Amino acid sequence: MHRLTVSLCLAAVVAAAPTLHAQNPAPQSMAAAATCPPTTTLGELIKAVDEAVSGPANKDRTCFRALFLPETRLIPLRHQPDGSYQPRVLTVDDWISAVGKRGSESFTEHQIKVKSETYGHLAHLWSTYETRGADGKPMDRGINSIQAVFDGKQWRVIQIVWQAESPSEQVPEKYLP
Repeated sequence: MHRLTVSLCLAAVVAAAPTLHAQNPAPQSMAAAATCPPTTTLGELIKAVDEAVSGPANKDRTCFRALFLPETRLIPLRHQPDGSYQPRVLTVDDWISAVGKRGSESFTEHQIKVKSETYGHLAHLWSTYETRGADGKPMDRGINSIQAVFDGKQWRVIQIVWQAESPSEQVPEKYLP
């Protein structure tokens, strides 16, 4: 009887093992999340977003995901051939997938001027960004409109809308450093 009980217990543990393992994050994910920069201030949030966006297009995006609420929308305004601007609404996963298609191509994004307004646990960041290629040459510049919320421990992004500079619409001097 004792052998039967031990055998049944072992069978139950073996059968439940995949389910138990699936409930715990992979050690690699936990390690990556532990190395994500803090976002207890808006300055830290901006720095963390720059770090998470920059680098090889196909890099691990664990820290990128940690900066955003699950419902976050990333919305580039795209200049259309007819002269209009159309928003393209992306989820975090959509953005990661789109950027990842560039493979190991690397770039750096840096907020060159940021103005923030806050009320309680809500913030709006108006920032001028600049992107540079792996060779250090400027690729793009524009304005981000970032909405963030503070949960009592950290700031997280709930939405970013951005428009890249174009020959017909340059970033105004007042938004440059």
